[in-house]
Amino acid sequence: MSDAQSAVLQNNLRRAVLEMAIACEIAVKQAFFAKATPAGAAYEYLEDKGRVHVPITELLHNVAKQAFGKSFKEEEPSNYNNVDFLFRGRNKVAHRGELVYRDGTGNLQSIDEETLAEWWESVMILRAWILANAR
Repeated sequence: MSDAQSAVLQNNLRRAVLEMAIACEIAVKQAFFAKATPAGAAYEYLEDKGRVHVPITELLHNVAKQAFGKSFKEEEPSNYNNVDFLFRGRNKVAHRGELVYRDGTGNLQSIDEETLAEWWESVMILRAWILANAR
């Protein structure tokens, strides 16, 4: 997240989106698939072989509900949506070089510093939620 913050301060919003999404993905996957566990080793093997791809949003809803008995989507719907939008924005930046994302209604939205600040807050809330539930 500090890399995302540095990118914002350098007015490199594309890089900020990428760094924030990376930090979020790492935090979520570590919560579910810690390397020191058989599940983590199995997931890493399958991921390396291209045999598994689970979107972060799926982990935070259905998988979390199964694993923790709680869903981030159900408990924090607006923050869940922001995390979803972050990954939609990440995809547009990574694959098209564009600072945009499609919102829940399919409308194209621009990504600016205000948007990144909202996403930042949601990622921080997600990290706290993970720490409270992934025990």
